[in-house]
Amino acid sequence: MDRRQYEDARKDLQRLMNQYPDSELVTAARLASAKALYMGKKYDEARAEYQRFLDLHPQHERADEAHYYLGMSYFRQADSADRDQTYTRKGLDEFDLLVSQMPDSQYTPDARERRVQCRRKLGEKELSVGIFYFNHGNYAAAVGRFNSLLAQYPGGGFDDAALYYLGESLWRLEQKDEARAAFGRVVEEYSQSEWAAPAAARLGVALVRTGPPRPKGPGTIDLMWEGLKETWDELADTMKDYKIFQ
Repeated sequence: MDRRQYEDARKDLQRLMNQYPDSELVTAARLASAKALYMGKKYDEARAEYQRFLDLHPQHERADEAHYYLGMSYFRQADSADRDQTYTRKGLDEFDLLVSQMPDSQYTPDARERRVQCRRKLGEKELSVGIFYFNHGNYAAAVGRFNSLLAQYPGGGFDDAALYYLGESLWRLEQKDEARAAFGRVVEEYSQSEWAAPAAARLGVALVRTGPPRPKGPGTIDLMWEGLKETWDELADTMKDYKIFQ
């Protein structure tokens, strides 16, 4: 494992489990075998091994490790926000479980950070789908998406845009009172947002900007740098797992 020869490591670990099934080392070997798959980027197989470990030992003292790497194996395969987010949701479930049920785990601080990243990606997905519906005139479906983002993934940096588009969608559905409430939140809570001026125009009020300037939503360059950051994060995580760097 230290030499990154993960396939050879798995063969040795498998031999141990097969030849000495009653050994006290079998449980640790099962976890190490799953870790070898994860480090070798065989995420589907790693998930199966970690899930089997949890099925066999749900209350084991190292169950936190299994939940963390189960979540990470989903996280590593999660697509960009414009693609299907099934893996992101499943990864978030594991990180949520770890944070809520195992708060003292050594893996919990990183799980909290991963959870924020998952929620941001899911929020961005909801926003992009909502805008797609809005641009195609399906305002009722757009309302559902924007409400979902605000209810499930608040604080991810997309609330101002979601509220503005929610207001526009409701406005075009002739639900003017509900639309004004959404525009009002943009003006009051996100006065520095790029969406505050058009929201104020809808309300017919003067915009008074308070607080620090708010950056615009992510554009092409921002998303490119975010992708590069994720690549570097993955490399850093891999390096941390090598004992020579511990």
